[in-house]
Amino acid sequence: MKNTYVVYLPWHVKLEDGTRYKIPLSLIMRGLRNNIFIIKIPSDEIRHAAMGLIDRGFKPTLLAVYKGESYSLSMKTYGPWELHARIFNDGTIESEVEINRDYLQHLVGPRFNVVYEIYELLRDYVSERKICIRPLSMCIGDVIENIGIELRAPKALIPWKPIAIITASLALTPILSNLSKAYNIFA
Repeated sequence: MKNTYVVYLPWHVKLEDGTRYKIPLSLIMRGLRNNIFIIKIPSDEIRHAAMGLIDRGFKPTLLAVYKGESYSLSMKTYGPWELHARIFNDGTIESEVEINRDYLQHLVGPRFNVVYEIYELLRDYVSERKICIRPLSMCIGDVIENIGIELRAPKALIPWKPIAIITASLALTPILSNLSKAYNIFA
């Protein structure tokens, strides 16, 4: 169903130091508003990563909350969903899936931390990439088991562009009417 997006994330992992670790579900669910999983790439390859994502269909994100990133890129996926990636100067990449910017619900709708989507897209563009667990400050050496989390889009999505056009038209009507009256006085 195109209004549903299933996010797959590492759950049972082997950390780089060889320790097996089952990430608590409560930590994973913090991905609703925080980027628990990040991707680390060499900091001198951030431009390559950004250009690679652009080659794969991402576009610079014009309207986004700035978090200090060097690149903010988004790409519509399917239905009302889009992927959003932020690439920082230190080689950190944060990514999430969210309701796309065509709808008002983008501002408040469901969004969730993703990692595999961007990780796979970077395969041919950077020399090294690692998935890391930000709260632990540890990177994953191997994934033993993933967890799937289903996101559902709101049933009624509201496109903002028609609302903006109607609002602008209503706001301009009195101004244009006054200009028309002024023009008729001088004519």
